[in-house]
Amino acid sequence: MRVLLALILAAQSAAFGPHATPRRLGALRPSRSSRSSTTMMARGPMPLPGGGKSLVALATPMADDGAVDLDALRALLRWHVAEGTAGVVILGTTGEASCLTNEEKEEVMAATREEIGGVLPIVVGTGTISTAATIAATKQAKLFGADAALVVTPYYVKPSQAGLLAHFTAVADAVDLPIVLYNVPGRTGVDMTVETTVKLSKHANVVGLKDATGANNRVGPLRAVCGAGFRQYSGEDGMARDYVTQGGDGVISVTANVAPAAVAQVMAAAGSGDADAAEKVDASLQSLHRDLFCEANPIPVKWALQRMGRTAGGIRSPLSPLDLDFHDRVYAALAQASCVEGGAETTGSFGWPSKDLVLRGHLFDTGLINQALDIIETSGGDLELSNLNVSPNDQFNTEFNFKRPSSVDIRVFGVDDDAVAAIVARLHSLVEVMDKAEGSLTEV
Repeated sequence: MRVLLALILAAQSAAFGPHATPRRLGALRPSRSSRSSTTMMARGPMPLPGGGKSLVALATPMADDGAVDLDALRALLRWHVAEGTAGVVILGTTGEASCLTNEEKEEVMAATREEIGGVLPIVVGTGTISTAATIAATKQAKLFGADAALVVTPYYVKPSQAGLLAHFTAVADAVDLPIVLYNVPGRTGVDMTVETTVKLSKHANVVGLKDATGANNRVGPLRAVCGAGFRQYSGEDGMARDYVTQGGDGVISVTANVAPAAVAQVMAAAGSGDADAAEKVDASLQSLHRDLFCEANPIPVKWALQRMGRTAGGIRSPLSPLDLDFHDRVYAALAQASCVEGGAETTGSFGWPSKDLVLRGHLFDTGLINQALDIIETSGGDLELSNLNVSPNDQFNTEFNFKRPSSVDIRVFGVDDDAVAAIVARLHSLVEVMDKAEGSLTEV
């Protein structure tokens, strides 16, 4: 114990300066397993997995009063090992890191390291709005035995690409720990370009990317330039299978919180090139991929874990428990994925009913497509687009005719049949009133 304490104090001093004192040395007790903490510190970080792997973006279990439940956390970690999860990402968005105290973060890191250190790679979310604070958090993660840090683009302030390059370079220079870049423009308000990602990938400590842009067409170019050793993980559950078939290494998954074995199977099949097997397993997860985001993450997934009996229902303000209107919807998605047994709560179709449509006309020149998508979104629906066809501009002498005929197949989803019918009716009305679009809507 004295040797362990000396190592911890030395690391603390190196990370935070000679006058720093640890807050929770009690949380850094030796592992109950046969692997000693000193051995794990000496061996260096575990490599991040590739070739079609599922890493879970782990929710932080909390008691009903909001207190962090370390016993439930340990049980979840053991479950993920048994279910085939290939890595654990803690203290990210799904883990409510922004709502935890520094002491609670230390306890989560210590318990995770004690439970699965050396068994699964542990990635700790350390990104903040401040470069200095991100460096401090990343040093803290290294002190607590992280195998890598997940560093999100600074949110709210919308830095330029030069600012992003300087920010991530400063973090990678300051801490000798593998860094996974995290690009999620939908939450941060800034999109890190492929060019900036390529520049950062040349740093020895930058080892991968979590891509939550929804732009799967970036996978191939990044792989070609950054090489096979640069890990590329999807951050979009619904698009992860395609991401891997295009050359990605796997997914950092919210869905894996409740269906770890199934997500692992999808990733393994996609990584091995068996697209049919991956699609077959992934079909049962489609409703989860969508409905675990019916309210802000991690509200639905925490309710789902509680409903499965794996955690209590605690969640931190300003988030609140899942609205009652969404309970049946999320439960039905869980039942479809065999996470729970079906029952009275799953009345109606598992997943959302849908309707296939073909929208034709001058979709882009008149804004028809934008208004159609707005109608679907504001009506509480969802959609899939396919088979987009746009004719080239017609030329008359030296002038362009910018009315380009185009068409797109739209699959419209709603929470029930009435919702689908209402959305389709609104789309028909839109097409009828926009004479200049010369549009038509066909129900397939």
